[in-house]
Amino acid sequence: MERLSPRSRHDLLQLGVQTYCPPGTVLMRQGDPGAMVYLLRSRDRTVSACVKITSSDGKLFAIRVSGDVIGELGALVPDSRRSNTATVCTATIAHRIPGVAFMNFLEQHPDGLLALCRSLADRLAWSDQRRLDFGGCPVQMRLARLLLEFVESCGTATEDGWEITIRLSYEELGNLIGAGVDAVGLAMNRMRAADLVAPWNRHVIVRNRESLRRFAELDK
Repeated sequence: MERLSPRSRHDLLQLGVQTYCPPGTVLMRQGDPGAMVYLLRSRDRTVSACVKITSSDGKLFAIRVSGDVIGELGALVPDSRRSNTATVCTATIAHRIPGVAFMNFLEQHPDGLLALCRSLADRLAWSDQRRLDFGGCPVQMRLARLLLEFVESCGTATEDGWEITIRLSYEELGNLIGAGVDAVGLAMNRMRAADLVAPWNRHVIVRNRESLRRFAELDK
């Protein structure tokens, strides 16, 4: 959404049906047919919308937040089936947009098509970076880099630092960085001991972004 012009943003929000989705709502199931596209918006400005993207075995491999669209490949490739399952994990407003209407929007709004292409490129780059990290970085660095990305996408400034407003278990964090629960717990404990993060009740507060960047070796 932030990549669209004000006019395109307005026109996109007029499409489809706006639906409130409480946590646990399944927007898409892997294997199901469907060309519906979902635009995600937050119901509460203090907490980002959050949808977990999982594989058939329930493993988490992506998170989508406020301003993202999901299901766009179904609109781009007619008669295709869903490649994953999408489940709402925070109170979310979802705009249910028929695939045909979404494609018409892209044809009439060049900046919308460009924004979609850039979003798809970002997701490919994210996947490529994760694969590179799996092979060459220790777990604590992978986790630190992931937390910094979450600060950018769904972080809220607080007196104590930056709160990541989505709740993820150590198992889910491990799914995203290719690590086991024990390894994630050990890495989180090391960062907590260094006063870089403050985890609580599946939330994480990043105490100092620049220190965490150095810990993740992103400034080298």
